[in-house]
Amino acid sequence: MIESAPPRPLRLGRGLRVLNVGMVQQSGEVEEYDFSHAAMTVLTGPRNSSKTTTLKVIDFCFGGRGSVAEELGAAIDEKYAALSVNIAIDGVHYRLLREFEHGRRGRVKIDDDTDLLVGEVSEWLLGKLGWPSLSIPLGRNAITATQQTPLTFRSALRHIYRREDSWTDFAAKEQEYLRRAVVSLFLGFAPQRYETADYDLGQAQREIAAAEAVFRDVLTSTDESVRAVVSQLGLPPVLNSDSLGGVRAELMQRLAAVRSQRDSITDSAALAAQSADGMPGFDPDLPARLEHASAQAAGAAEEAASLRLVVAEHERSRSLVASDIARLHRLVDAVDIFDELPVRICPACEQSVDPKRPHDDATCYLCMQPVSGDIRRRRAEREQRALATEQEDLGDALSRAQADLDGAHRMEASATKRRARLAHSLQDARVSRLAPFMAALEDVATEIGRVEQQLAALPALETILSRRVAAEQAVKTARREVARLSDLGNADARGASDTSERCAELADHMNDFLSHFQDRGWVAGLVTVSADDLTFYVGTRPWEDNLGAEARVLFFLAYSFALLHLSARPDQRTCAPGLLLLDNPYQQGLSADVVVDAISRIANAAERLGTQVVVTQARNADAITAPHIEIRMPQEYAT
Repeated sequence: MIESAPPRPLRLGRGLRVLNVGMVQQSGEVEEYDFSHAAMTVLTGPRNSSKTTTLKVIDFCFGGRGSVAEELGAAIDEKYAALSVNIAIDGVHYRLLREFEHGRRGRVKIDDDTDLLVGEVSEWLLGKLGWPSLSIPLGRNAITATQQTPLTFRSALRHIYRREDSWTDFAAKEQEYLRRAVVSLFLGFAPQRYETADYDLGQAQREIAAAEAVFRDVLTSTDESVRAVVSQLGLPPVLNSDSLGGVRAELMQRLAAVRSQRDSITDSAALAAQSADGMPGFDPDLPARLEHASAQAAGAAEEAASLRLVVAEHERSRSLVASDIARLHRLVDAVDIFDELPVRICPACEQSVDPKRPHDDATCYLCMQPVSGDIRRRRAEREQRALATEQEDLGDALSRAQADLDGAHRMEASATKRRARLAHSLQDARVSRLAPFMAALEDVATEIGRVEQQLAALPALETILSRRVAAEQAVKTARREVARLSDLGNADARGASDTSERCAELADHMNDFLSHFQDRGWVAGLVTVSADDLTFYVGTRPWEDNLGAEARVLFFLAYSFALLHLSARPDQRTCAPGLLLLDNPYQQGLSADVVVDAISRIANAAERLGTQVVVTQARNADAITAPHIEIRMPQEYAT
């Protein structure tokens, strides 16, 4: 380290401080850069000596979402295993560590007890800094914006960390609505601007329009639907949801009366069916005869079923006997075949033997010895005769069983026919007795069905009418919300009296800084900040319309100078960053002595206010007149 002036150690006051940056190589060797020895630390060295990379490491540990190669370069990804930043927030120390091993690249470890996803670090930093977590309208006009987006710490970091490629704009690729939100956050009135009624009022006004359109549509459709249902079902007039209660009570009363009438007719019919006295032509023995006929039909059916089983058994037995007879026939045929096999050669001398030479039937034509007939044939023939007799007996039994079955079928059919005839007679008698009651019961049933259908339609009517009530209530609620938000907006406007004062104070600090560079790169007028839309004016025109490239660099140096002075405000509403990261402010052809003077003034302000500035530059820091610490960076990466 090269010390060009006797600085005081960095004061850990309000806001954010970077104490050191650590880079752990794959070999385990650790490179550390300590920023805690002075209010301003200047990183110097030739191109590609990791000056800008060191600031990018800080940015990456604060929740950079890209990969290591995308954010810091492939050389860093290959050489290092982890990166860390030690910080202080309102004097409290924390260590943020990002490791490159598999499964850890998307996480940030804070000290030893907190492990966050990269996307959660911004919310953690806001909480520790005590800055509000807000959602802002996604557009310049809060009234017409239809979406909101979070105001993150990284959005504010783009104003604190002045990258080498953003010295001509507030932040690279930053939308105007986001710039206004960040400035209002720093100045301390973002909550009252974005938690007030502007966005919600626009939403509420759109909801009123939508609710009124729905109400008009529902009003027309419900009236038509209710009229159609009432007319089709013959219901009493239904005007609104309140009248449904009276209609339901009336229908329930009618239903109870009709059901009572039905019960009375049913009881009378039952008494008439039970009594046969005085009924001409009614046979009192008819029920008993029907019962006897039913018993006879059931008995005949059981007997027929039993006989069907007997016939089936006889048929199966006869088929078995027939198969046995066929088997014995095959046996006899086989015996005859083997008896006719001739012996043409003598087994002893092998002389030819003529079976046709003369010999007795009872002797062997080969050896002339006496022989007897084949016993197997006689036994088989005897078995055949016995089985034939059994087959005849089974045929007789089967014929008798079949005859009995036919008779049982005739008895069953006769009994069934008689039972049906008696049942019809009894039914006709009962119908003729109950006929006087049937027409009345049919009329009553029709009336009951009609009333029940009307009652079943009431829930649907209630649902239809409830849509009208809900739509009307939505319109009333939306109107009340618009009125409330309008009153709230008026109250917020009355309570925001110091907004102009804060904007003027920010502009005064910028003008105080720029006054030293009049005709030395700054040839424009005074800076003013509009309290309404936070537009920065130079003279009478917006800054981007009135400044060239050199003046823009001075403009943002002045803006950085003014941000440091937010730490001097005594109130806690101001979100003072307390830190600036300025990457190579030697930009756009601005004279080097002007940049050195600007950096010196910013360093003196940081020393006086107890804040911190980290600057990178290719040249050495000897020309800077303010207290600072210079760190000469090793040349690590070839061009």
